[in-house]
Amino acid sequence: MTPPAPAAPTLDAELFDGRSAAAQPVRLHIAHGQLHASNDALHQHWPLTAVRWPERERHGRRLAYLPGGAMLVGHDARAWDDWAAANGLHPSWLVRCMQSWRAVLAALLACVLLLGAAYRWGTPWAAQAVLGVVPPQVDADIGEAVLAQVDTQWFQPSALPQATQDALRARLAQAVQRAAGRHPTPAYTLHFRATPPGGLGANALALPGGHLVVTDAMVKLLADRPDALIGVLGHELGHVARRHGMRSLVQASLLAALSSAVVGDVSSLITAAPALLGQMAYARDFEREADDDAIALMRANSLDPAEMALMFERLQAERQARPGPRIELPIALSSHPADAERMARLRGAAGQPH
Repeated sequence: MTPPAPAAPTLDAELFDGRSAAAQPVRLHIAHGQLHASNDALHQHWPLTAVRWPERERHGRRLAYLPGGAMLVGHDARAWDDWAAANGLHPSWLVRCMQSWRAVLAALLACVLLLGAAYRWGTPWAAQAVLGVVPPQVDADIGEAVLAQVDTQWFQPSALPQATQDALRARLAQAVQRAAGRHPTPAYTLHFRATPPGGLGANALALPGGHLVVTDAMVKLLADRPDALIGVLGHELGHVARRHGMRSLVQASLLAALSSAVVGDVSSLITAAPALLGQMAYARDFEREADDDAIALMRANSLDPAEMALMFERLQAERQARPGPRIELPIALSSHPADAERMARLRGAAGQPH
């Protein structure tokens, strides 16, 4: 004699029919691919494929959404989970992971590693790719905007004699011409600017579009070492030739766009570009590249690259001697880390063959 089939597991729940706010106590069971809900006054059933089982929490009520706006509520979470498991209704792997602190921790660590890799390698690669299709006119437009901004905020007209300015422009042009083929030779415009007390002091900076700015204080700081000044300008020319300013801006814009995608606001991204560029520091790798360009320019003109190391020493002394707070412009040379590594590279380059 064949033993009777075991009774289907049942569960007490409440049914909200979607038409009335009153709940009806029902007993649930699953049979032949159908979810049944019944009590003394009713019996309803729905295909299991039409029932939606929302993501459950570790604790709290259990829900099931039914066709037509009806809903089942189970107040005994443990009994509901046992009943569901007995009927083969297991939570998805995603829900299981979300309810495991180990899985959540592993996912968090993976996200941190992924974001770190994107920041370290992905974003610079993407910035370089984007920059490849950005026309040079964009550099010029942004450079003009940033120059106007820093002129308003940090600079004053130069007090250097016009003859001094003309002589320095001529010497730089001659140095660049001699270095043709061994040093980047982008189109550039050399600007001289004075700084107010407590301002940037001895400084030089490069802006997109070929704008090189050197302060009167920098010229005076190196008045007796003109070779070092050529090295400083060669460094800034390297930034222009390699489009470091635009690469930094595009990279920062990509990060800002990613953040904006999260918060949903991209309206101010483009209009903020000049201010954004004005607050960025060049990456250490960019500084090494620009230092290499300065070394190449100086070697091409039979100048000693170690002169730039002397410039760093004088900048350190100049900053320490100036009392009170001072303005810092991250894209300016004086804010670059005048560390032992860069000075050692410059001094070491003096003994290497041209």
